[in-house]
Amino acid sequence: MKLDPSHEKIIKVAIVDDDPIIRTVMSDIVEKLPQQAGVRYDVNTFDNGESFLYDEWHGREQTLVVLDGVMPKMDGLEVLEHLRRRQDSDRYKVIMLTSRRSERDISRSLQLGADDYITKPFKLLELEARLNQILKRMR
Repeated sequence: MKLDPSHEKIIKVAIVDDDPIIRTVMSDIVEKLPQQAGVRYDVNTFDNGESFLYDEWHGREQTLVVLDGVMPKMDGLEVLEHLRRRQDSDRYKVIMLTSRRSERDISRSLQLGADDYITKPFKLLELEARLNQILKRMR
């Protein structure tokens, strides 16, 4: 039985990182995750926080944001603050994926509303498992 595409639930996944290799790796991981019937991932990549925040791609769907902590123009913490000030901020789940390892940085990210925090370099299997878990909760 084929589902009508208009009845599919779309979960948006934004990968915001200034490193093109990380963006490619993350996109590949998300697109290879097992998908549940009736759910489709709309994956988009952004090379900086400003382009992500002001892009019309957002829409109204649930959105998982994989956010680099250190970027030019606007760092990940600033982007996270902007997202959490939005009226619809509860539809965003945010995973910080960053080279910042200090307890203070981790604590600040979590206080600002990050749902998870992963440090670079990361283990692919661990990252896959965490992405899968958070996406399962969003379905």
